[in-house]
Amino acid sequence: MAQTTTTTFDSAIQTKFEKKLLSKIVGQSAGEIYATSKPMQKGEGDTIRWNRIQRAAKQTSYNLSETSTTNTPKAMTTDYVEAVLGTVGDAFSFTTAATYTSIITDESISDEISDHIVRTKEYLIQKELSLRSLHHRVDNDSTYEKNVTVTTATSVTAYAATGLTEIDDFWGASAAAHGYTCGINPEAPNWGIARLVTDFATSGDVVTTAAFPQNNSTSTKMHIVRGTALAATDKLTCAALSRVAGIHEAAQTKKFGGGLLRGFIHPAQHADLRSDSTYTNIVQYVEGLKELGRYKVFRIYDMELVVIPELYREDVDGTENTAGVVYNSPIFGANTYAVARWTSGEGKFGVKMSYITKPDHSDYWGLNWMINWHSQSAIAVLEACNVVVLMTGATDMAVVF
Repeated sequence: MAQTTTTTFDSAIQTKFEKKLLSKIVGQSAGEIYATSKPMQKGEGDTIRWNRIQRAAKQTSYNLSETSTTNTPKAMTTDYVEAVLGTVGDAFSFTTAATYTSIITDESISDEISDHIVRTKEYLIQKELSLRSLHHRVDNDSTYEKNVTVTTATSVTAYAATGLTEIDDFWGASAAAHGYTCGINPEAPNWGIARLVTDFATSGDVVTTAAFPQNNSTSTKMHIVRGTALAATDKLTCAALSRVAGIHEAAQTKKFGGGLLRGFIHPAQHADLRSDSTYTNIVQYVEGLKELGRYKVFRIYDMELVVIPELYREDVDGTENTAGVVYNSPIFGANTYAVARWTSGEGKFGVKMSYITKPDHSDYWGLNWMINWHSQSAIAVLEACNVVVLMTGATDMAVVF
């Protein structure tokens, strides 16, 4: 009997299915909506860079001398943020038991794949915002959160600060079990750039980090924090959100239209916030819940917060864990993070579809075929001090999806 070597999953069906599926992911990812976009052109390689000019120190007094004087010209110092494009995607396998035309008429097939794409986008954005931004603890505990001045800058991956006197590994132990540090002096190197703390040595007060773009200097001030000792009882509160608003005011964060910051919280955090009497007093005077794609959005202070299940979570030592006790809620201004992509494809991620309809060595009769999606893209935090990640616990809701 002759082997079957082709199928009838023709290009017309592929085109119609692709149009249906991609229409279902447009405007559904809140993280994608808030991101700026930067397409890359052919020949630009896989690394993209955003250059930034370091702020010059202000003048603090008048020159009252009657003789002519000339100030020393200030250097226009630049640093940069980089991202390397990678590929993310997945494949879905079908058999001829599902007829080729059924993928057009059966909404559940395109619904499931589009949902998978949106959830993937959302989590990748939440993860990048969490790993590359300024962190603040909900309990405001100065034991585990400090501002220090660099006393010795040995390399792009290490600095010493005499204000840190804790035991070895207190601020971080590895790339997996880490803390966070961020430059907070806008007139010094690495302002608004955050990195993981991968080691701390009491001898010399040395903090080891993932590589910064340039060496820190003795004028560099660093914020350092870790999630140690946070518990489910360290719930999201209006007091903590008010502090975050104050941090953004101090950083002079550029806001979205209407003077708003935006951010993400988990449903469990939202449930805790509803038990805060300050919150219940506020919400009666502001507009109710809105919708953004598939998510609920509510207003508090000068923030609009999106309730999103894909929030990035970790253990108290910094280890990524989708069931971790620490919930990382990023609250940010406009133009603070970006998605870069190759030029073609849907949306800021440039999602593309492809199809495998030929038999392979395990499918001699051509009964199986696959629908694939992929994105060649990267996510970058452009101004880490303008993305404040509030680290909280949350009350267990008992029912978890």
